[in-house]
Amino acid sequence: MYKIKSVIRVPGRSALTRTILMSLLFSFLTLYFFISHKIIWLLYLSFLVIIAAARMKITIKPVIVLLLVALPLLWALLMSGQSDLYHFSQGFFYLSIPLIMIITGYQLSKIFSLHQFFISIVIIGIITAILFIILTVISAGFAAFLSPYTEARFVVASGSSVCILSLITAAYSEYFGIKIFKKKKGKYLAVIINLIAIYLFASRTYWVFLFVFVILFSLKTLRRNKLLFAGFMLIAVLLISLSVIGSKEGLTFQNSILYKLINSFKEVKVRDITDYEYINLYFRGYEAYRSWVTFSESSLLHKVLGGGYGKLVTLDAEVLLDGKYWNAVPWVHNGFFFILVKEGLLGIVFALLFFFYLSRESIKGYRKDTCQRQYARLVLLGCTITLFVANYVVCGLFSHEMAILLISIGFLLSGLKQNGTEHEITSYKN
Repeated sequence: MYKIKSVIRVPGRSALTRTILMSLLFSFLTLYFFISHKIIWLLYLSFLVIIAAARMKITIKPVIVLLLVALPLLWALLMSGQSDLYHFSQGFFYLSIPLIMIITGYQLSKIFSLHQFFISIVIIGIITAILFIILTVISAGFAAFLSPYTEARFVVASGSSVCILSLITAAYSEYFGIKIFKKKKGKYLAVIINLIAIYLFASRTYWVFLFVFVILFSLKTLRRNKLLFAGFMLIAVLLISLSVIGSKEGLTFQNSILYKLINSFKEVKVRDITDYEYINLYFRGYEAYRSWVTFSESSLLHKVLGGGYGKLVTLDAEVLLDGKYWNAVPWVHNGFFFILVKEGLLGIVFALLFFFYLSRESIKGYRKDTCQRQYARLVLLGCTITLFVANYVVCGLFSHEMAILLISIGFLLSGLKQNGTEHEITSYKN
């Protein structure tokens, strides 16, 4: 089904090694559905150590990206003097995720070519999608297909961004000289399987992700395949519309994913809420407001450098979250307010510089690049935009749910920077 052409001839970088590494990555991306995020963090850290040990070296270029994510960790550590051990470790766990994932991507760029990496992403995405579909049907039955928002959402997990990358790669890579499938039916099957899984995720965020990538790639390929773009738009409208069909739970427009899409900006609006019922309904906006209050009540030094790893956001209310009542939380959905509380205004500056640098690298020299490198830059830009959106609504920069986006960012950045080297010739030749 897959046409895999190895182009790396460096001793030690065997197909078996690549298979083992991608099998481990697949297991981490799916174990996220079932086990503690802290354990997943340890597994990713071990994965990085294994890769570095196997290569007997570690790649840290481009250094600027690592500085932008690592330096805030250092001053957050300095500001954590009054944190208790438990909340200190909680904060470090979340804030260190981008650094671990991006460095992991750097190392993988030395082992995989662009072609090999995205073949692996397609395969991982398909298997993840099939697993998610099967587990959803087992847990919720076939009613999940009629009303995913009420029947399927969170039954297995909130979703996986690897299915987005898998779908986009399957759909568009051939237009950039990256041959993955021997036959067209393999391509369309991959798209359909991933699309079904995304539908069952019943998540506004993932629909936005898919829309961003489709628009970006359609700007390049629309003249060559208008049918593909029109097909995506038609299927997306159809699948989202299906979510308003009635179900055994009495689904209405007000509790459908279509309504949630329309109501998204109202939910995340930063505001104070005094009615307890509305606190739960618009919790994301309320916790963002409480984050601002926590920040504004701190000293000037803490405003600039943050409260450190153990700083909590006081909710000024008892809120039921994940089966437990909380009056202070170590994590909030709006990742920029999360940074503001933990790392201060300087942390926000570094975060914005991080996204600015990624955006600049995505478009710099695009027109003069080979087709495969153009593909790499478009994927990098898509990952950057979707990660920015995810950080605004689900603290995506500090979530294992978005791990593959961060790993892909690291992989693509490192590969694109290796101009004139043997790796660039083997990995990014057209």
